[in-house]
Amino acid sequence: MKERVALLKFTGYKIINNISDTGKAFLIILITDIFLGYHSESGWHTVCELIVEHYGLEVDQATITIFICLVPVMMDACVKLWLFKFLPKLSPKVSNIFQEMKRH
Repeated sequence: MKERVALLKFTGYKIINNISDTGKAFLIILITDIFLGYHSESGWHTVCELIVEHYGLEVDQATITIFICLVPVMMDACVKLWLFKFLPKLSPKVSNIFQEMKRH
């Protein structure tokens, strides 16, 4: 099992290292928009209902709505903080990409 995990990590690192910095920035923005974008409310609602029903619990719409109002927004804030504060320190090219995005 450890060999498979090591092989999977190696493959992931190899794929990520072969992508240009522009490609990495695009993938980060794409993934965060898919999972944290405002357009994904129905997706979050469906996933929450599936998880609650999977564990045999009764679906409470109010609780799911509060969860959807809070959790994705907090995750989005944390991701944006990481993107704009810490990621440019790791790769200076990412900082240039963000500067170009701000101009448009």
